[in-house]
Amino acid sequence: MIIQTTSILILLLIFVRSSGIVFTAPIFGNLQVPTMIRIGLSVYLSVIIDLSVPRTTLLATGVTISDPTIIVLFVQEAFVGVALGIVANFVFYAVQFAGALLDLQIGFSMVSLVNPGFSTPSTPLANLIFILFSLFFLAVNGDSNVILALLQSYRYVPIGAAHFSGPVANVFLHATITLFTIGVEIAAPVMLAIFLTNIALAVASRAVPQMNVFFIGLPITLFIGLAMVGVMMPALVSLMKEFIFLMDQEINSLLLALGRGTS
Repeated sequence: MIIQTTSILILLLIFVRSSGIVFTAPIFGNLQVPTMIRIGLSVYLSVIIDLSVPRTTLLATGVTISDPTIIVLFVQEAFVGVALGIVANFVFYAVQFAGALLDLQIGFSMVSLVNPGFSTPSTPLANLIFILFSLFFLAVNGDSNVILALLQSYRYVPIGAAHFSGPVANVFLHATITLFTIGVEIAAPVMLAIFLTNIALAVASRAVPQMNVFFIGLPITLFIGLAMVGVMMPALVSLMKEFIFLMDQEINSLLLALGRGTS
């Protein structure tokens, strides 16, 4: 009976980590995915992990499943799963941030829509880039990388071995810096083109004071911005490949930080 109870508790601990990553990871964590489907996927992944991963790998050395420690273990596993999901989602936050910068420069920031991934107010180009990146993410099996990260997490961070310390904070700090860097890099060509356009319009307004710069400048800015976005699309696809690789790197760094570099 004790052995059976321990097995059930281990399965529940696996479920908690699986739920954490499924509810926060890209695609899986989107609010458009019904909650019951996400719970079912978490149960399915938990059963697979429980049956395929040896107990010696699942449990950290010296960890016992007992009443005094079970609550702490549940909280630990929830934090591990959520941390993995958030780090995996950072590339999507970066794409969303880049789209917001583009809309701000072009003039679409006045339009507010609902983002299909986060269900928060967003802008047209931010929505477009988010949807394109989501489709690309699925096309290159990025969702499989997230599931593989969950499976591999028990090799680096067994149950009861997670350490939330300085290295974990450094990973999140680095991911945040990378988020803003990626956003600015994507929007930089459009920002530069709009900046040069504004300079040209300023010079034109000084040369021809009768010209209504606001009336003429808005459609010109819109046209140049959209044209630059169209020119950028092939390069953006190449960047998306790097984003997936970057996501894998950040997840690996987080696993090493949680396990304090042990495997």
